[in-house]
Amino acid sequence: MPFVVGSTPAFAQDYEGKVISEVRINGLERVSEQLVRSQLEVQAGQSYSQLAISRDIRRLYDTTFFNSIKGDVTASGDGVIVTYIVDEKRVISEIKIIGNDKIKSRTIRAATTWKEGDTFVEEGYEEERDAVLKLYQSKGMPNAAVDIVVEEVGPSRVRITYMITEGKKAKISSLSFEGNERLSDRKLKKGMETKRRWWFLGGKYDESKFESDLSKVIDKYGDVGRMEAEITGTEMTYSENGKSVDISVSVVEGPEYTVATVEPGSNEVYDDDEIMDITKTKPGEVHNKSQVTADAEIIEKGYTSSGYINATVEPQVTLDKENKTTHVVQQISEGDLKYVKEITVTGNETTRDDVVRREIFLNPGERFDGSLLEASHRRLESTEYYDAIRFSTQDIPEDPRHSNLLVDVEEGKTSYFNFGAGYNTEEGVGGYTELRFNNFDIANWPSFQGGGQQLRLRVALGQRRDEYSLSFSDPEIFGYPLLFGFDIFDESYDYDNGGTDYSQETQGARIRFGKVLSPYNTARASLGYANVNYSDLRYGRFSPYYEYIGGDSTISTVWGFNRTTVDSNRDPSTGARHDFQIEWAFGGDNEFWKFDHDSTWFFSFDEEKKWVFSVRSRQGIGGAMGGSEHIPLASRYFAGGSTTIRGYDARDVGPKEPEILGLFGDDVSVGGELRLLNSLELKYKASKFFRTYLFMDSGGVWLEPGDFDPGDMKYSIGVGLGFDIPMMGPIRLDYGFPLNPDDDQGSGKLHLQGGFRF
Repeated sequence: MPFVVGSTPAFAQDYEGKVISEVRINGLERVSEQLVRSQLEVQAGQSYSQLAISRDIRRLYDTTFFNSIKGDVTASGDGVIVTYIVDEKRVISEIKIIGNDKIKSRTIRAATTWKEGDTFVEEGYEEERDAVLKLYQSKGMPNAAVDIVVEEVGPSRVRITYMITEGKKAKISSLSFEGNERLSDRKLKKGMETKRRWWFLGGKYDESKFESDLSKVIDKYGDVGRMEAEITGTEMTYSENGKSVDISVSVVEGPEYTVATVEPGSNEVYDDDEIMDITKTKPGEVHNKSQVTADAEIIEKGYTSSGYINATVEPQVTLDKENKTTHVVQQISEGDLKYVKEITVTGNETTRDDVVRREIFLNPGERFDGSLLEASHRRLESTEYYDAIRFSTQDIPEDPRHSNLLVDVEEGKTSYFNFGAGYNTEEGVGGYTELRFNNFDIANWPSFQGGGQQLRLRVALGQRRDEYSLSFSDPEIFGYPLLFGFDIFDESYDYDNGGTDYSQETQGARIRFGKVLSPYNTARASLGYANVNYSDLRYGRFSPYYEYIGGDSTISTVWGFNRTTVDSNRDPSTGARHDFQIEWAFGGDNEFWKFDHDSTWFFSFDEEKKWVFSVRSRQGIGGAMGGSEHIPLASRYFAGGSTTIRGYDARDVGPKEPEILGLFGDDVSVGGELRLLNSLELKYKASKFFRTYLFMDSGGVWLEPGDFDPGDMKYSIGVGLGFDIPMMGPIRLDYGFPLNPDDDQGSGKLHLQGGFRF
């Protein structure tokens, strides 16, 4: 520490031995005079000593309160007056940070050395400024500017304000790796959220995402046996204008490890062979970190599905660095077999308890089953009543065989008034208004909420289609586990595109029943009445449609079975959907039967489930009964368009007849009694709101089942884009290329489905 003593008169030695009449202290502002005097050796009444003053100055410097101290002595009568002249250090009383939006204030404070309560050192100005600029540069913002303002706010007290202009973040121009041989740059980048810009899109640098991406890189090396891989450094090189940055990541891959042994640990309920049979990691293979973790999850799921709800499995991996092998132990804590004591529901301020409970596949007294809890969670989510659903268990100390199941929900918005507009290549432009209650209770006046019923009133008016409808559903009618619902509808459709040309008006009603058979299976039945009128048949009785119109009214019953094992109803990645339906029209003016099948399988190829391949197969067959000659036009099968075979016009695939007496004029589609449809689709989930698609469709329609000929099948391929925009709804855009079109079916077709909610 520098030691500076103020000069005293050259003749100070002439005062040696004289009596000190007074000791004065000048320059104090913040430091108390009492504190200073407590450090002084020199006192009034003593004999003057130059050495004593020097010692006092040293002690005052040791307090760290002063920048400089001088000792002065002046004659006063027969004695002398000693004066200590001090210059106090300034203290930082407050630090303010202004203009920072992208970096939190506490992060900036941690990067600087000035702290509130510390001594203000003016020489540290540039060092503090550079520290903040370096912080911003490390966050991808090299264009930031920092000004530091120092204000006097009191005696020897200052306020420091960092005034920051953050500027725009630099876009990532390139991302590369150094030192990697086992895994290419492309493989290391796959799955990273940090990406270089593409034209004017993307390329933003986010430090938290980048740190997470570096962890993913280490995990990828763990999947190929490089258990000692590490990131040794990252380097960011900015362009001269600071608008772009090149990122280079240095890695050391390390040696490859293979699995020497795999075994479970601490298991008693199941023996070693039973556990190892359901795992995939085997001795002699290259160590795969992700697979070892997945094995632990499979084992744990097996335990929880068997009632051991507190079971945990932790993979313990030991490295043999000499032999470059790993020893894997799936360490199991089994816990006790548990049964359900009580089910407690919380958070449901509006929804009745029984509405929540009926979606849970466990009952008091039954053994806990983790798979049933997962299915119950999916069921509760599918109601769309709740923003969040949490399951937990509560042990009962006095009853170790039982635990309580706690279900906590956060209720969301369930009543909607929507209106909007949309466009569909089959239906044209249209608008609609809809009042929908998803958690309706017809008996709960005046709120009419919380009963788990659904009520919908809808009016839609469009270029080709108009609809007026009222629907009601109660999943448990009168407390019985049986769905009841009804629909009343009035619809009209102008078929003036593709292969058809007429208008159809349908009025009717139906009652519906449904039963949940298991977590994945449901059955349904309905009884309906429909009255159909046709108009705008260009040639009236001479139109080929006239033969297939049938009578006006139809009374029919429908029986169906559905099995669903998908991981998400809204956007599935794995699992399957199967639906079987039989319709029997036995009353009114028409008698016929129909059988329909629709199955879709979903397969995911990566951990993030961004790539999803689906296979869909649909078949429909029917025939007339009793006094009817054909299935009526309104119930016949058609194909072509956005929902069947893309690349072809709506209803333009299948049997056709000339529009005048079946002998002259343009060919028009008359539908059939047999339809086969198949689709293959590859989906890439580019983001939460954006999807891309590749697809192949095939199918055909035959006038009667006996006319089936595989050579009549039509095929198409195409690409698609999907958008799921909040508050607007899903939009799907496909372009299909027909592979074997007829001469009048063109070379391609754009299909658009979507709309906007307001």
